[in-house]
Amino acid sequence: MSDSIPQRMKALVQNDASWVSIQEVTVPELGDNQVLVKVEYAALNPADWKLAAHMSLPDVIQGADFSGTIVKLGNNLKVPLQVGDNVAGFVHGGNTEDEGAFAQYLKVDSDLLWKVPEGIKMEDAATIGLTWMTASQVIFSSQKHDLPPTKVSSDSWYVVYGASSSVGLFAVNIAKTLGYKVLAFASPHSAELVKSYGADHVVDYHDSDKAVAEAQEITGGGAKLGFDTIAESGTYQVSVRALGKKGKQLNAINQASEEDKKINPNVEIVNTVVYTIFGKEMNFSPRTPEPFIIPAVPEAREFATKIYAATPELITKYGIKPNPVEARGGLEDIEAGLRELQAGKVSGKKLVYKID
Repeated sequence: MSDSIPQRMKALVQNDASWVSIQEVTVPELGDNQVLVKVEYAALNPADWKLAAHMSLPDVIQGADFSGTIVKLGNNLKVPLQVGDNVAGFVHGGNTEDEGAFAQYLKVDSDLLWKVPEGIKMEDAATIGLTWMTASQVIFSSQKHDLPPTKVSSDSWYVVYGASSSVGLFAVNIAKTLGYKVLAFASPHSAELVKSYGADHVVDYHDSDKAVAEAQEITGGGAKLGFDTIAESGTYQVSVRALGKKGKQLNAINQASEEDKKINPNVEIVNTVVYTIFGKEMNFSPRTPEPFIIPAVPEAREFATKIYAATPELITKYGIKPNPVEARGGLEDIEAGLRELQAGKVSGKKLVYKID
């Protein structure tokens, strides 16, 4: 390693089968097509606390979303990058001992990150990671919209359930960029936030029958496409029904039950797993009795490289917005943020921590 790069670093590591602590570990060694990033900011996702509390084995580094500066290049890069480039993206933290964003340095494949344009704050860039890729996978890849974006018919509606979530805000933003009228389900206290990302109407989801009736009245009978960013049994009672007889496809971040699939026979419920972008089979939950095996999906990785290459232009030209940021302290403060997420105390904002 270069003299300017230490051999050891601090990271938030799984310390046993229940939680995490800051430990000193070895700075990752690079393989082919990888770069070493000095992490400047890391952002929290709900998956982070779930991995720590229920899924990860000891000694793995946690954390997914990051922004930072490239400090070392590996061999055989697939994307032309330079030391000093500001970059962002996400890695599969909570899975291995040498990969995770809650650390002073991380390694990442050169084609699975994006270069941060001038004028974009690095703390904002850290939010355009896992949830941005999830929304992009759903709308551009699974639901087959053009990239770069081309406009849909001006009378087309798109439905987003859980619109104030991190994934939901990106979904609303992308759908609006494509020219859709957007019908969003969210709590009343989040309505103005969701509208600021492009939603045309925000419906309170709490009374499912009332919410579905209101949605179908607003959309003129439903919509062909939608995205349920919460994807639990109760949410399908609203999101699938809201698509009505016009409905064709609803994407969801969790598997739907057989009963959920019967709610609206017109609608195919498609499960989208963002971790397929890494293009390799992995056990997402080795601690559970029935491990969650993520398959290798070459097409998902190929799509990811395309969306990352397009992300700078989607931000600067098409107006894709980062999530609202609440900037916090450093690496030592992340554990408390994970506890807040676990307790359901974080809403309508992304907790972002300055690592460097």
